[in-house]
Amino acid sequence: MSDNHVVRYLSALIEHGNFSKASQVLEISQPSLSQFVQRLEAEVGMPLVNRDSRPLRLTFAGECYLRTEKEIERLREIRDRQIADIARGVRGRIRLGASQYRSTFFLTEVLPLFRERYPDVEIQLLEGTTWELERLALTGKADLALSLAPLFHPELQFEPLYSERQFLCLSDADPIARSVPETGEEFPELPFERLSDHPFILIRKGQQFHEIFEWLCRESGARPKVVLESDSPVAAIYLASAGVGATLTTLTLARRAHTAQPVRCFSCAPALPDRQVVVAFRAEAYRNKAAQALVAVMKEVGGRQLGNC
Repeated sequence: MSDNHVVRYLSALIEHGNFSKASQVLEISQPSLSQFVQRLEAEVGMPLVNRDSRPLRLTFAGECYLRTEKEIERLREIRDRQIADIARGVRGRIRLGASQYRSTFFLTEVLPLFRERYPDVEIQLLEGTTWELERLALTGKADLALSLAPLFHPELQFEPLYSERQFLCLSDADPIARSVPETGEEFPELPFERLSDHPFILIRKGQQFHEIFEWLCRESGARPKVVLESDSPVAAIYLASAGVGATLTTLTLARRAHTAQPVRCFSCAPALPDRQVVVAFRAEAYRNKAAQALVAVMKEVGGRQLGNC
């Protein structure tokens, strides 16, 4: 009996709660699914599915059986990857999760160098918010995910890559920006409370900038007027330069974004910690030679070019 079918069929049955819906999702007939479960129960010698429950649930034996089968499947996948590594060397495909911002301002430095060194490795880029990318890694849909520490999903493991400084960002023409006295400092201090009721461009929930904004509001007792929410820190700084409102940004983005109008960056009070950029992955997942090589190149580029950002 196919072990792969055991995990797929039992998981679908419990997820959808009945044989009819599960068989539709699995694209097999309902009698075939029912017979499969009956044969499996006969082989085990006890019921695995509680048919009196609505929706259907696994029995205690069924839960143990499915949990063990998933672990066997995971170990089998690790075995196959290890053997493939031995046979092929640094080849294969890496599913890499990255935000649009990180793709634009980090992977453009990393991937050309990686491709030059490892031309036989294919990169499949998966984009989303920081939370979504971590979720992809946690569920095994991404091998690696670029994220920020602390992670939204602490079950993941990570390796640090580089740090980047964070600032408040306003259009150079903004009255608040113009009111900050020149002190000779590159990034003069701007108390967050001065932005109370001031137009603000907020990065959507699921990214660390959103969490930082909420923290600043709690710490300062001030709350800017959110006039626009965006998934993209890149879009946010361009909108800030156009005078739409203040926003949060990084030194990397402030220096590399070619905005039509100049922006000014300010150190914030309360002070903002540096962001620790990391590569996250499942603790139990096997990282093949290709993934290990990509992480090494990321660390090289992060340390050489972006470490002081």
